[in-house]
Amino acid sequence: MMRSAWMPWLLAASVTLLIGIAVRMEPYFAGDVHLARAVQAALPSPEWWATPVSRLAPAPGKYYVMAIVLVASYLVAGWRGLVLIIGVLLVEQLGAESTKFLFQRPRPSPDLIAVSGKFSGFTFPSTTITFLSVSFGGLGILAMLSRKAPNRWAIATVSFGVLLLACLARVALGAHWPSDVLLTAVVCLTWTWAAARVVLR
Repeated sequence: MMRSAWMPWLLAASVTLLIGIAVRMEPYFAGDVHLARAVQAALPSPEWWATPVSRLAPAPGKYYVMAIVLVASYLVAGWRGLVLIIGVLLVEQLGAESTKFLFQRPRPSPDLIAVSGKFSGFTFPSTTITFLSVSFGGLGILAMLSRKAPNRWAIATVSFGVLLLACLARVALGAHWPSDVLLTAVVCLTWTWAAARVVLR
């Protein structure tokens, strides 16, 4: 029983450690350049759609996202779901940005892919994807784990769909490598899932 209770946390820690070591060692991974170019070729002129999607993470957009997700989390999983989302949002808002200095991964070079706009700071973890992973991604996890929630699969589909759209938007703009957004989402969703296993038990 004790081992079972600790397994989600151990899994999340292991995933984070392995990803962190890999990201720290490489400025970008094999395949990042080709995949980023493929995304940009498939989704040209990203400014009209990708920029508004990216603005969901900074203020004031994040406050609307928080309000929607907090209300939805209560409807999906009651007060336990609400507590979970409040907790992961607090952790993200207080500490996510500072973790970039642990990895110091540089932004994509305009010599390698198209970069729309000026992006400063390091690229991993993605602040935008971190926020949307714990908000919409967290709501999606709640819906998947709450078997009695009405329309749970529709809520999960929309929630993860928003997260996927944001990942594509950041790559289309040239703000992040595909591995940045994918691995940021994996780390955040794994920890949120581990917390949800405890809170919803």
